[in-house]
Amino acid sequence: MKLSFVTSLLFISLASFGQSDCELKMTKDSIRVYLCPAADSRFKAVRSTFILNSSLSQATAMMMDIDHYVDWQYKAMSARVLKKVSERELIYYTEVAAPILTSNRDFVLRLTVDQDIQTRAVTIEATSLPTYLPPKEKVIRVPFSKARWVVKPLTKNKVSVDYYIEIDLGGAVPPWLVNIVAPQAPYETFKAMREQIGRYRNKPVSFVVN
Repeated sequence: MKLSFVTSLLFISLASFGQSDCELKMTKDSIRVYLCPAADSRFKAVRSTFILNSSLSQATAMMMDIDHYVDWQYKAMSARVLKKVSERELIYYTEVAAPILTSNRDFVLRLTVDQDIQTRAVTIEATSLPTYLPPKEKVIRVPFSKARWVVKPLTKNKVSVDYYIEIDLGGAVPPWLVNIVAPQAPYETFKAMREQIGRYRNKPVSFVVN
C-alpha cells in the first residue's frame, strides 16, 4: 500500500508539470531520473523524484547553505554566496568539474524560496545570471540554466522532492553525449544529499512552516 501510494504520488507530480512524455532513464535507491523534451534546446531537460527523510525547513536549510554545496552536489568544486538579497533570495557562484576533454563550467545563479501557505509545499528556483560576473579564463560560463525544486510534506519528518532542470552547457559538448550521461548527476547528488541531510536537523529556516 505504501509503495503504491508513493508511486502514484510521483506519477501525479510528473503529470502536474506537463511532463507525461518524460522517459525514465534510471531508477536506483528509490531515486528516479527522467529525460524530458525541452523546447528550443540542444539538451534534454532532466527531472528527478525521490523521498527524503527531512522536514520542509531542514531541506530548505540545506539547499540555502551554498558554502557546503561541494559536500553533496555532483562535481561541485567551489560554491559561494555573492549577494544575500533577502532571507528568501540570494545570488551565488559555483564551478563544476567537467569530464575529460572539455573545460570546467561555472554558473552564477539567483536562488529564490517560496512556500505555498495552504499546501505548505516549498518551491526553490535557481535561474542563471550569465553576465553577472566576468567570465573566468579557461572556464566556460553556462549560458542558460533554470532549475526548480518542489518539496512537499508527506509526514512531519519525510518529504517528497521533485527536481527539474533545463540547461545549456555552452561550448562544443555534443548534446547526444550529455543526454547519455545526464542521469548520473542527479542520482549522485541526491544520494549524497540523503547522506548529508542529518547535519541540518537543528538548523531550521525560520520562514518555512513545517
